[in-house]
Amino acid sequence: MKMKDAEGPYKPVWESLDRHSAPEWFDDAKLGMFVDWGLYSVAGWAARKPQGAMYPDWYLFNMYREEARDYHQKTWGESFERDDFISLFTARKYNAEALAELALGAGMKYIVPFCKHHDGFCLWDCSYTERDAVDMGPKRDLIRPMVEACRARGLKFGFYFSVDEWEYPTIDEQGAKHVRLWGQGPVRVMPYDKKEMRGKIGGKRPVRDFVAEYIVPQAREFIVKYDPDILWFDGEWDLPPEARGTWDITAFFYNNAEGRKAVAVNDRFGAGTRARHGDFFTSEFHDGNLSLTHKWEECRPIGQSYGYNREDEDDNVLSSAQLIQLFVDTVSQGGNLLLIVNLTGPGALAEMEVTRLNALGAWLKVNGEAIYATRRHRVTREGDTRYTQSKDGKYVYAILPAWPEEPVVLNSVRAVPGSEIRILGLPHETLWTQDDDALTVTIPGVPAGKMPCECAYALRIEAGS
Repeated sequence: MKMKDAEGPYKPVWESLDRHSAPEWFDDAKLGMFVDWGLYSVAGWAARKPQGAMYPDWYLFNMYREEARDYHQKTWGESFERDDFISLFTARKYNAEALAELALGAGMKYIVPFCKHHDGFCLWDCSYTERDAVDMGPKRDLIRPMVEACRARGLKFGFYFSVDEWEYPTIDEQGAKHVRLWGQGPVRVMPYDKKEMRGKIGGKRPVRDFVAEYIVPQAREFIVKYDPDILWFDGEWDLPPEARGTWDITAFFYNNAEGRKAVAVNDRFGAGTRARHGDFFTSEFHDGNLSLTHKWEECRPIGQSYGYNREDEDDNVLSSAQLIQLFVDTVSQGGNLLLIVNLTGPGALAEMEVTRLNALGAWLKVNGEAIYATRRHRVTREGDTRYTQSKDGKYVYAILPAWPEEPVVLNSVRAVPGSEIRILGLPHETLWTQDDDALTVTIPGVPAGKMPCECAYALRIEAGS
């Protein structure tokens, strides 16, 4: 496919980029798969915290620091460097077709793999570095099969791209070699220390301008080669967008898609841009970027770990019922859930995650009408009940966390006189009454084994004014 060049209606300035908005398909989709996988997955460990998220995908950074140094040296040896993980990253169990099929069965509408995390190892065939899966490690492109698997199944594909790297070699005007450091306080350039960099940056080509000669052309090349539907920036937080190249990348991305398809970009352009710019805002564990007026997306794992953690077990991750409740809560507030799955070093998915995904897919087969292509109701919650509504406003869906033993009283919706109220997945109507204060719905008894699903039951109500 011949792609457009940088010329087009979008320019690399806020006044232009802010005119773009999240496409309807993205708002309708509600559920995506975030594939957190890279060299760090071979290690599969993060220091456990009493509460809060853990980041095994930062292991390659933390292995040189107090947080993980002792563990690393005891487990892997004192002379085992970051780049030594590359030869162990074989991807021998990675199956893009099977992963896409699992996502489809789970009711997901898009997949966003971690194409390059902060260590700079690219999972695709990149012309701007030898630090990629074609030149090193697996010796094959790991992204192309995912792109093709998504397209064959009607799934949208996203490009997760870190706009910074922990260390990158540079050359000054006099030809002297330096190293650009990020993630250790303010971004700075230091004289190159061969001993210090040994085993950390194999395959990276020195450049004079990290952004103009590496980050921007690297992203542009990916966009042309793989034509993603979503651009998912990360690693942006220390520098403003004008120093990141994200304006230029985004304008190029929009212009390439213009007239062909609708695309979306997240809000991580640079320091201070989250929840301020972008087609959709991003939230992690509902960290405050949730918006009831702008499209947003919650990205989080089934457990607490960003990246595979060999210490995660069935009893310290969300149960299937908890995952479904989290999903319902997110959608009721106008968000999508980009659910992180953590592949092991060889590229497999833990059975406990497969179990949760299958349960979510089974629930959606019954209740998808209350989720897909819905919009936020004027009231998102009432006690433990969550609300959504159809795009045309005809129906409101009240999603109950458990099967009620008593009549359900709803104060936030009025039913059209003479209309039917049904529980999705059951053929018969409910009995209901409406007075000035509340809608009361009497739930019929259902024989054992005939329940429509395991949890979270949706009432479809034809809504009045």
